Amino acid sequence: MAKKLTWSILIGFTLGLNLWAIPAVQIRAEDVPNFIGQRAVYDQNSDMFEWTPFDSMRTWWCFDTFPGGRTARVRLLSRTAGIPPAPDTFPNAEMVELDSLGDGNVTWSYLSETQFYLYVQGIDFEVSSIRFIGNYQPDYKCYAYPVYYGGSWNTAWTWTYDVGIPYQATEQHIKKAVARGKVKVPFSGDQYWPCLVIRDHMTFSDNFGTDDTRWIYEWVVPGRFGGANGVAAAQSTNGATQDFMIVENFFKQSQLYIPGWDLRCPDFTGTTIWGDTAYLGPYLVKTTITDSTGVGADSLFYRINHGPFLAAGRDSTVGNDYFYTISAQAQPCTLGYFLWAEDSFSVANMVDIWNTDPICAPESTYYQFVVTTGIEEESGNDTRTPGLTCSPNPFHDRIKLRYSLKPDTKSAALKAFDATGRLVRSFTPSLGSMPSALCFVWDGSDSFGNTLPAGVYYIILEAGAQKFIEQVIRIQ
Repeated sequence: MAKKLTWSILIGFTLGLNLWAIPAVQIRAEDVPNFIGQRAVYDQNSDMFEWTPFDSMRTWWCFDTFPGGRTARVRLLSRTAGIPPAPDTFPNAEMVELDSLGDGNVTWSYLSETQFYLYVQGIDFEVSSIRFIGNYQPDYKCYAYPVYYGGSWNTAWTWTYDVGIPYQATEQHIKKAVARGKVKVPFSGDQYWPCLVIRDHMTFSDNFGTDDTRWIYEWVVPGRFGGANGVAAAQSTNGATQDFMIVENFFKQSQLYIPGWDLRCPDFTGTTIWGDTAYLGPYLVKTTITDSTGVGADSLFYRINHGPFLAAGRDSTVGNDYFYTISAQAQPCTLGYFLWAEDSFSVANMVDIWNTDPICAPESTYYQFVVTTGIEEESGNDTRTPGLTCSPNPFHDRIKLRYSLKPDTKSAALKAFDATGRLVRSFTPSLGSMPSALCFVWDGSDSFGNTLPAGVYYIILEAGAQKFIEQVIRIQ
């Protein structure tokens, strides 16, 4: 008995405008751009091929060389566009997703969504010109929101078909976001998109004796539609392990249309590239940023040696030229930096579509130079390094904010902001000759004692002229 293999990761992202930290991907129900009229085209392989097994430690992927040969299409339509009697069979569906795979099979998935789940209420498909109308019992909770790196969820359900004889099947999916980084597919051109990678262990059996087990990896990106937000997917042969080498089915997005959406990220040209220098700083960086709908958010991120990336907001703009400053350094070191920008459409619609210069920074590369000398520190005998760590992350009811300060630190501030940049809580760090490692325990409440909702927050430590940022996620 043929069946549909579920590919779609209907998830989006949650980060809005924030100039303090490198954007990350978290996915809520409202971040999925489910608009009727959307459509996407995928290059699908015509034959099985061998690849290097998926490595969860990787942070960027380019699928330009992976084979195609077939075409798969995905569209979102009104529920009533389905073939009768299916639209009447699933009256609570909000829309229908039409999938046309390269082998000629056609699937209509009737979808509805809440704040916490995506439901697939039923399925209607054709295999080898034979039509089946299925019904999940109960509705299949396809995805649980929010989804974030390291998050996992399990689903299992029973489905039946009216094929003239009794038919029943069970299907189970064990899913986990096992990697994050950037991905390049044909439609993205020379740009890499921020992504999560979902690993899905699918098992299927029916009363006809079918026994099928597969591993699926899917690359999902913020604000991009195509079989939900998936831009690429690889499926193993039946019975393979999660480290499979033979790919039976592979998809990569080659075309995409979303009504009214600007899908092109900002472009960078003429960025200042510093070489090794004995100059003490500060270091001016100029770049030209262009976008058809205008630049809505931008920042320079830099790191000292192997430390965390710090944000430097722009100093000024002249037309499309943007100017930033990396502060002077106190001692010889290696400095690395890259640029980041979102367009006005993404900011206005809270869609986290962004680009970096260099492309795919900092996952694969960033500009780097060596400072061969430096200014003397006033506290030359002290080597204590300021810093900030937050754990556990994600957290439920409490999180420890550990920070370190130099004994001669004159001023410090430790604050929590929500994803919109609103200050929600302030703490008062201790100064003076205290132990270097200090800690606050935050219960996820605001300054008035109100419990804050689940979501992304930013903990910022300002110690003198330095700033440290940690993104944390509060879950329910």
